[in-house]
This record gives sequence, C-alpha cells and structure tokens, in this order.
Amino acid sequence: MSQGDSTLLLKPVLLVFGTVLAAILVVFAVNGAIAFMGGPSDAPAAASGGGGEVRELPGTWNGSKWYSEELREQEFQYKNATAGEEVNFVPKEMNNSTLPENENRRELIREGRAIFANTSNEMPEHVGNDLSCANCHGGGDLPTTTGMVGQDIDMIPLVGTAAGYPEWTGRTQRMRDMRQRIMGCFLRSMNAPGSEEGVPAYDSREIQAMESYMVWLNKGTPSETVPYWRHIEKPEGDEKVPVSEVNPVRGAELYLENCASCHGADGQGVEGQYPPLWGEDSFNDGAGMGRIYTSAGFIRESMPYGAGHTFSNWEDVQDVAGYMNAHKRPHLPRQPKDWAVAGAPDEAVYYNRTQQRLGYDMNPMTKKLMLAGIPVDDTPLEEGMIPDDVERYEQPLKNESVDGSWETTWIRTYEDVGNSTADNSTEQSSMSAQDAVTTAFEGESSAASGETAS
Repeated sequence: MSQGDSTLLLKPVLLVFGTVLAAILVVFAVNGAIAFMGGPSDAPAAASGGGGEVRELPGTWNGSKWYSEELREQEFQYKNATAGEEVNFVPKEMNNSTLPENENRRELIREGRAIFANTSNEMPEHVGNDLSCANCHGGGDLPTTTGMVGQDIDMIPLVGTAAGYPEWTGRTQRMRDMRQRIMGCFLRSMNAPGSEEGVPAYDSREIQAMESYMVWLNKGTPSETVPYWRHIEKPEGDEKVPVSEVNPVRGAELYLENCASCHGADGQGVEGQYPPLWGEDSFNDGAGMGRIYTSAGFIRESMPYGAGHTFSNWEDVQDVAGYMNAHKRPHLPRQPKDWAVAGAPDEAVYYNRTQQRLGYDMNPMTKKLMLAGIPVDDTPLEEGMIPDDVERYEQPLKNESVDGSWETTWIRTYEDVGNSTADNSTEQSSMSAQDAVTTAFEGESSAASGETAS
C-alpha cells in the first residue's frame, strides 16, 4: 500500500475515534450537570443486577414512629419488661464496652449519671427542694428503686427518649431541644427558682453532662423512633373524671391506705428514700406532676413502687392525684405565663385561669379539702379528719363559701434569681409574681386548651 493510500485510510479512522471520544465526554458532562442540580443520578446504583439500574428513594420516611403503641392498652403489659416484638426493655451496664472511646465524653456521661441519680446533692445551688431526677425516673442512689437511673421500667424510663428531640411543647408554644427540656425540669420539678443560683445555664457543664447521659441511654434506639414507654398514659373517654368531680376527700382515705406508709401522713416522705409530695421541699406549682391526669397516670403505673396498678380503677387514682394536688407547694413565678394564649388545660388545677374557667376562685381540690376540714399544709392526716359523707365531695361545690383565694396554695421559696423560662435559656426574669399574672392576662383569651404539655 502506498503512503497516499495509508493517509486516506487514517483520516476516516481518526474521525470516527474523535466522534466517539467527543460523545463520551458529552455524556459525562451531562451526567455531571444533572448530579450538580440534584437530578435522578443522585440515587445510588442498585447493589445487584448490574446494568446501571437506579434505586428509587423511599416515598415515605420513618418520622416519630411509636414502637408497639397498642401495649399501652394492655394494663400490666404496658410496663412488662419483655413486652414488644420490635424492642425489648433491656437495661445496659456502664462499662468500657458501652461507653465511647473519647475520654472527655466518657467523663461527661459518668458525671451526668451522678447528677441524675442524686440531683439535689450534686447541684444544691440549682435545686430548691429535696428531689432528684431518680424520684420519677428510678434507679440512682435511692435504696427503694432498682437499676441504673433512667432504666427502671417500673418508673418513667429515659431509655430511647432522646430520639424524640427536638419536640414541640404546648406549654410555652415553641420547639425545645433536649437541654431545654432538662432545664425545664430544673425550673419546675427541681424548683430552681427557690435555689441560690436558679436554673443552670444552657451551656453549663452540668446540662451538657445530663444531655450526654441521655444520649448514651438512647444508643441502640433507631433515630426518630420513640419507645412505647415514653410519656405517661392518661385517662381517656369514660375513664376520665371531669376535674370538678374529682374527689380529693375520698382520695385522702385512699392515700392513708396505700401511700402514707412510704410518703408519710404529712406527705413529706422519708429523706433519702421516699420524696415529699407537697410542701416546701416538693415540686412547684408549674411542674407536670401538679396536673391531675398526669400525676394520676404516674401513680397508676408506678405506685406503690414495684406494685403498679394496685389501685383498682381510674377513678381511685384520680382521687388520690386530686388529694396530692390540693396541697400547698412552692409557687413558680413565671407559671401564669404558661399556655399564654389559650390558657392551661383543666387538669392544671394550680393555674388561676383554669380555676376561673371552671368557676372557682381557688384550686378546686384545695377548696374541697378545706370544706371537709382536712389540712392542706404538711399537718399529718389522721383518719378522724375524714368526714363520714365522703360522697358529697364528688360534686363541684364551686358555689360553697370558704376562706381562701387562688393564692391559697402558694409557698414562696424564691427571691428574684434564675427564673428563666428554660426555652429562653439566656434570659432571667426579675418579674414579680403579680406582674407575671398581669402580663399573662393582658390581651389573652381564657379559652380552654386541649393540648397536653410535656
């Protein structure tokens, strides 16, 4: 073949090769542009089958799914340690195999556990009463509970609850993260306004440690999946007694029979074992346990300790909750600002606007005890104090006359220290209680709210 013939043959070959190469470059460029713009090629190739198939992303996502929610309707099985086919309640130990490798994180988790276990001793400058987290969540340093704090199935477990944050709270009408939730417990259950320094700061080491411990407890729970034991089951439908018909006088009888042996006839408990249920060293009037249906649910499932569901029916446990929440307790200065627009729910009997909406000038539970001549302070309850006609106090009795007002249950344990909202964690309130009431009332509706606060 001559040189001329070779040149003639080479030109079409180069042309074809160049065309193919250009096509390949164009394909890569187009795919790159689609990927940059978030097009279909974002989806990864299928793991099997070859051929470049594209796997479609799921159309629905997990969200805040409840594990075995129907277990709540099965009486004792609700707190059965082996209940549930998807997730069993299996407490874990704290050791080198369960703690993170980073020593700083390990130290924070251990510190958080110590604070949860014995809060009033570990953080006395931020706790204004005699309570600890373990009083509701079990374990810790209490000889009367079992296991590591937050892992006692007979109380309110904390295992897996971190998966539910951030969450919406109707009480302050905003989202809150886990640190803000913990700060809220200091503000209310720990009565931090009555302490030396008030609510601990959002970025304090103590709050970080407690958050770290809750995250550690959450390990093993799928993200955004809520375990069936989170939240307290409250009475519903026919089981729910209207607040005005709850009978705290009958509750006093039941308290003497079932509760006084641990918490005392005066409700002040036994130091280091059983917590005070009212009075200066108990939770304040803005705490969740100060609401009838919330505390009734806790009592029914967890009390007496280790023998939940001792009370035969929902009416019994609501009457006991009514008796407990008829008593004097520390007043939370910012309490009137809760549920600022709609007003507190009916079960929140310590709230003035709830009392007004129900037709009372004071806590309806307190009024019934006062009408019966039963003390609402820490005077020990005696059987002879309970009147023979207990059934009378199932009526609303709102028009009966008694010497008292909506401030009858107030115990002021605070000066103007650290009364933050926990949701505005950098702010501290110097507002007086009466100013807070005035502010809360101005321009707001007193309509009933059906929301449940966390």
